[in-house]
Amino acid sequence: MLPVVAEQVSSSPAMPAFEPARLPCRASVLRLVDGTQHLLLHSAGRQLQLAVSGPSILGPVRLRADAVWPTGEWRQRLWALKCLNSLVAGGRLPKRLFAPEARGRRLRFVLRALDGSVAGASYRDIAEALIGQTRVRADWTDPRDHLRDRIRRAVARARMLMNGGYLDFLA
Repeated sequence: MLPVVAEQVSSSPAMPAFEPARLPCRASVLRLVDGTQHLLLHSAGRQLQLAVSGPSILGPVRLRADAVWPTGEWRQRLWALKCLNSLVAGGRLPKRLFAPEARGRRLRFVLRALDGSVAGASYRDIAEALIGQTRVRADWTDPRDHLRDRIRRAVARARMLMNGGYLDFLA
């Protein structure tokens, strides 16, 4: 979240006005009772939040951010400024500024296991497709069942997501 101050637009054309309605992304505004506003910008599955003080962000305003930040916050705020600048100048929040989803690799594995299960593949066939035949040949008959359990858990997790568990991501 980037704290910014909104200021009335003056007649000086040196700095263009900021208008959320003109941005090529979805913008949501939340106004709190204390007068602060939060602007959440959504673009291509990525988000940027601004904490705005000053006049209403709904009309054309100029945005100002402090250049001196508390220790430990400067990296996050600099990142947010880069995102905002890219959105205003280029019309998008670039992928390179956002770290990949921490659970992405695991979720891909789980969804691929679901694809195999729905197609009627056996757990062993799913394991071979996801992990490789060499590893499955070596570990499938291990009495501790680590590999089988991994595939069973992946399919169970995927079915849970398919049957409404995905809604937990939205909370």
